[in-house]
Amino acid sequence: MRHVLKVVLVQLPIPPLGPEIIRGNVPLAPAYLKHYARRVAGVGAEIEILPADLADRAGDALLLRELSQRDADLIGFSCYLWNVERSLWLAERLKEQQPEVRVVIGGPEVTLDNTWVVEHPAIDWAVVGEGEATFADLLNALTADHRWLQHPGDLPPIPGLWNRAARSYGGVRPQLPSLNEVGRVYLDGILDPRWHDTLFLETIRGCLFQCAFCFYPKNFEGLRFMDDNLVLANLDLAHQAGISEVFLLDPTLNQRRDFLTFLELLARGNPERRFSYSAELRAEGIRPEHAAIMKAANFTEVELGLQSVGRDAQELMRRRVNREAFEEGVRTLLGAGIRVRADLIVGLPGDTAETIRQGFHYLLSSGLYSEPQVFRLSVLPGTEFRLRSKELGLDYQPHPPYHVLGTSKLSIVEIACLMREAEILFRTQFDPWPVSEEEFSPTILQQRGSFWEIDLDGPQPTELPDVQIAHTLWIKAQHFEGRANDVRYWTDRVINENPHVTLWIVLDISDAQTLPKADDVETIFRACYDRAHSYWDWYFAPELPPGPSGAKRVVVYSSRSLQGRRGWLDRRFSPPADLIEAPECRTTGRRRRRKPRDSGNQS
Repeated sequence: MRHVLKVVLVQLPIPPLGPEIIRGNVPLAPAYLKHYARRVAGVGAEIEILPADLADRAGDALLLRELSQRDADLIGFSCYLWNVERSLWLAERLKEQQPEVRVVIGGPEVTLDNTWVVEHPAIDWAVVGEGEATFADLLNALTADHRWLQHPGDLPPIPGLWNRAARSYGGVRPQLPSLNEVGRVYLDGILDPRWHDTLFLETIRGCLFQCAFCFYPKNFEGLRFMDDNLVLANLDLAHQAGISEVFLLDPTLNQRRDFLTFLELLARGNPERRFSYSAELRAEGIRPEHAAIMKAANFTEVELGLQSVGRDAQELMRRRVNREAFEEGVRTLLGAGIRVRADLIVGLPGDTAETIRQGFHYLLSSGLYSEPQVFRLSVLPGTEFRLRSKELGLDYQPHPPYHVLGTSKLSIVEIACLMREAEILFRTQFDPWPVSEEEFSPTILQQRGSFWEIDLDGPQPTELPDVQIAHTLWIKAQHFEGRANDVRYWTDRVINENPHVTLWIVLDISDAQTLPKADDVETIFRACYDRAHSYWDWYFAPELPPGPSGAKRVVVYSSRSLQGRRGWLDRRFSPPADLIEAPECRTTGRRRRRKPRDSGNQS
């Protein structure tokens, strides 16, 4: 009996910053791959997309166990900056358990200049650029001759495919002629929009703009479209499924020449306004007739990039802004009742502290936003900024998110101070904890992730639930003083097998007779970070406190009122821990100040 090639495709989510239900990890890329391979290229392989309840919730150990049990010939990972290290960790552990399994990766992280990814020993092949046809050709080759599974380095060259063992690249693959070949993933039942209550719709692939910080347009030689009838069919499915949002993935919605006509099509596809639209666009060129149709179609929110008001920065990033046209476009959108999320980037080459502050104050004084979004520049692989980084004086992290650490005009401290200044000016926190102090309780934490309650004075639990991507260790004890190593035992038990999960360690002092000393808390905190960093650890490494240090958090919690002890306990534990009273114990309007801390992260 002929062996049927068994393939599992995996897309892991942005890890939550704490106990939180994952939303938005729609595995559109794996669905495209499966649809094209099976229904366009006619590949006779068994292809499974890892179910969302596993991909979105499972911790590392559970994912590893589930993938191992599937006994696949080939496992594919869609790699983005937020999941690539976790994906490669899983691939490496899978290879240790099952040396015969083959691994292929694809996605924006896969570029030939991103050598730490494409040279990783756990991968066999990497799809560079648009992936559907390349992936289908790989499956056809493996189906036709299973010898390539045993000897991956001998696989003949395939356009768009990097072969790590052979250290060869098959060359650039021509772009798909249209999006019709991948545009039926919802209609054919490969994806169910109801799981995420969102339908992701890509009606254009390609971008006319060549922003130096962006990788997207480098993949495509021109624009490719989805036919109007197929757009309408997807919108009708969204209508019938009763979902609340259609998210348009087009990189710049109004780059198309038929923009007005296309908006009319979107309005026609949502006659009862049952769902909302959101999209990215450029404010320049938005006229009242555009905004009116967008409102009629039920656009509720758009994201647009101002990025910088500095002329030098605009020139270097190849994105000039006509300020008058920008202002007119934003006011038109806001006047139509459409929310505007306006973006600024800190750390662009050519910008100084002065020009960055000018951008902050310009946006703030003009009121040209509903929500400000201020980002630290990421020097992404495959971008012009990455290629010219030495010339431009860009120093950046070697790991995702590749945050800029310094430019020819800004130091790491200046960039961090500017990020904090933006939060103060806009009266917001760009990366808040997902559970606020006002709602902090064991019940909430259990509802939003896995939860282990450990009594250091009692017997060890014989059965504990699997660790999910967001995990809480709730530690109780009569005597906490000098018990840091006991807490560390449980911390290590979680992180050693789940290095990429988010971990909150809660020391419940409600009924404790002795409290942890400052050294105890410091030891526990350091134990979280004296190991390889995960995504959030790298993300927050260059930032200034107060705020998250990374994917691990230590909380000292009391369900009883601390009354007059609050001040000295705060000084005792913070940093590195956060002191939290149960919501019913808190005094309305009270705020506490936190001292700076060194998280131990190395930038």
